[in-house]
Amino acid sequence: MANETDAETEAEQAESSGAKQKLKWIALIALGVILVATLSVVGTWFMLSDRIGGDASADTDEMMDASAMTGPASYLALQPAFIVNYQVGTRTRFLQLELSLVTRDPAAIDVANTHMPVIRNNLLAVLADQDYERLHSVEGKQVLVSELTAAAQTVVESHLGRPGIETVLFRSFVMQ
Repeated sequence: MANETDAETEAEQAESSGAKQKLKWIALIALGVILVATLSVVGTWFMLSDRIGGDASADTDEMMDASAMTGPASYLALQPAFIVNYQVGTRTRFLQLELSLVTRDPAAIDVANTHMPVIRNNLLAVLADQDYERLHSVEGKQVLVSELTAAAQTVVESHLGRPGIETVLFRSFVMQ
């Protein structure tokens, strides 16, 4: 009888030590999860503390300019080419442009792709308003770039909340 009670006692002790072992593992895992979560929160706070605690009156354009200078540039080719005709005296002249949008904001590419018909419409309106003779000069082309960029930025900014588009590039510029 004594052997049976000793065996039962040992079995109970083995079960309780197994339960204690499992409880220790659960406690260690929970402690590890809490530690990782705490480190994540502290790291995020540290990385964003200058933005969170910064000057609330900072101009959003300055913030966009700073973020536009970081990261690799992405290019979105606008296909098909733009073809605009101009009446110069008694002759009809043509301008054919292939354009690309430049951005460093991946969200701007998504917005531009989604709203491409509006962007193309606005760019065509800008192109139609140009003086054909002025486009022969470098200054005229620079003004055209700034007007095209503003037209694309307006559409992206209305949907994204920031300009997103850095500039417009000519991939092809043919006048005849």
